[in-house]
Amino acid sequence: MAQKADKRTLKSTATIDTVSKTTSKVTKTTNLTNTKVCNKVWRPAIYARLSKEDEENKKRNVSMSIENQIDILKGYVQDQGWQAPKIYYDDDRTGTNFNRKGFQDMYSEAQAGNINVIVIKDTSRFGRNWVHSGLYFEKIEEMGIRFISIQEGLDTADPQCPALKMLPFYFIFNEWHSATTSEKIKTVFKKHAEQGRFLGSTAPYGYNRDPDDKYKLIVDPYAATIVKRIFDMRLQKISYRAIARQLNVDGIISASGYYAQNNGIENKHTRISQWSPQAIKMVLENPVYCGDMANSKKGSASFKNQKVIKKPVEDWVIVKDVHEPIVSREDWEKCQAMRETNRIRSTAGNYVAPFSGLLKCPDCGYSLSRATAQYKLKSGEKKYVYGFNCDTRLKKGSTACDSHYITEKALHELVVADIRDKAGEILQDESAVRERFYAIKSKSSGALLNADKKALKKINKRLLELDSLLQAAFEKSVLGGGSGNSPDMFMALAQKYESEKLDLTKQSDNLTATIGKQSQTENDVDTFITLMKKYSNIEEIDRATAVELIDRITISASSVSPREVVIYYNLMGNV
Repeated sequence: MAQKADKRTLKSTATIDTVSKTTSKVTKTTNLTNTKVCNKVWRPAIYARLSKEDEENKKRNVSMSIENQIDILKGYVQDQGWQAPKIYYDDDRTGTNFNRKGFQDMYSEAQAGNINVIVIKDTSRFGRNWVHSGLYFEKIEEMGIRFISIQEGLDTADPQCPALKMLPFYFIFNEWHSATTSEKIKTVFKKHAEQGRFLGSTAPYGYNRDPDDKYKLIVDPYAATIVKRIFDMRLQKISYRAIARQLNVDGIISASGYYAQNNGIENKHTRISQWSPQAIKMVLENPVYCGDMANSKKGSASFKNQKVIKKPVEDWVIVKDVHEPIVSREDWEKCQAMRETNRIRSTAGNYVAPFSGLLKCPDCGYSLSRATAQYKLKSGEKKYVYGFNCDTRLKKGSTACDSHYITEKALHELVVADIRDKAGEILQDESAVRERFYAIKSKSSGALLNADKKALKKINKRLLELDSLLQAAFEKSVLGGGSGNSPDMFMALAQKYESEKLDLTKQSDNLTATIGKQSQTENDVDTFITLMKKYSNIEEIDRATAVELIDRITISASSVSPREVVIYYNLMGNV
């Protein structure tokens, strides 16, 4: 039953009106006389909660411990002359959601009729999500359970209790306090991140924490040699799987196994000591190895939703040249260029063909596989011709897809010629090429980009104004404002401001995404032009160059005349 009730609560879309109705409902439905209250046999439950959001009180030496809360609550129950209470608590759990074991156990007991009065120290212990707090309070009241909050002087047994009228404001203020505390904590972490401090719990493989400064990293000599080896193998065009296989063959313990070994953790599973392609990928993608510190890789959806989510790379806070690098920046960036496609296919000898994984069939969408044809000359000498054909045709036959065969030599000549042509155009008239590339990449103009930036600035300014207006209205209504500042007026203003904030937030998100795309287009064009200039005199194309420049190439069917080879470049597409 508790689980079902919780689902209904979490799916609710209640508004401030829901919480507001709670107090009026209590006033209308609670009709306890002093005699009934005194004569009733009370079966009490007490609930305590403590979370990291209470750190500020701890620093001020204000006792907020679970034990202290429980002592206060037990003392209150004893003073009332009631039987010993059932005790429920949640330690180190946020109040922004109600998925708390202690609370849910108490709620189940309430549903079962085993308790008829709940006592808490203050309403913030109950919860810091104003919508769900109101809904749970209403459900508890509907069960006929008496609810007492000591600090606010709230007791639902008294229909004239002044704190009942203030209850919606208590719930709103509790959430507001949690939100501002969350922002303070985020600000502190952001400041540390921007200073290039290491904020992780465990140093990355290849490094140790500096014993004199836990926010700094120092090189682990042994692990660093393995990291360097991984990068060197990758620069030789070896795949993740092949690198992991070689390390395992050589008996090199994995990063997780090495950590367990150094920290006295029992390792019962052999696989933990084995390198995997994913572990190799994590090493090669971490900017820590070229001396940079990357923080804020993960976060939560909001202060209410604490589920950890991975952030996109563009949202990381990266500070360069913070500590001693294990690999050069140039080598690290070369490995990232190869990572962009992540299509390296290694042969038994770890050779990777330049165009391996980059060729696509425009008809069925599958890759073109490399195939070898062998001929025998009259002299008896064997001749090998390397080419590519549709993988679907090779595996399923001629009825599955047309032939898209092309020799590796012909493809090589075509690609080299196209790269030289593009680079020649840029060197001849870079401004004209830049305009053409930008037109291809984006339908937006520079004027539109500036207009969007101005609109976003205006919206963000108004959002800050709305926060100030909402706080001012709350303070006037709750903290003793003048005439006309009634709770009903605050509710009306709060709904109006929240509605406007919701609409403006959506506009802000859309504009931010649009501006980001337009700005990225400009960066992509600049990067592509700089890249192409390097290859104005290219004669041969190796794997590293192919991966650096090309996203994919499509080859038309052999029956098509003339044949069509379309090169889609990284950053730009088909230009």
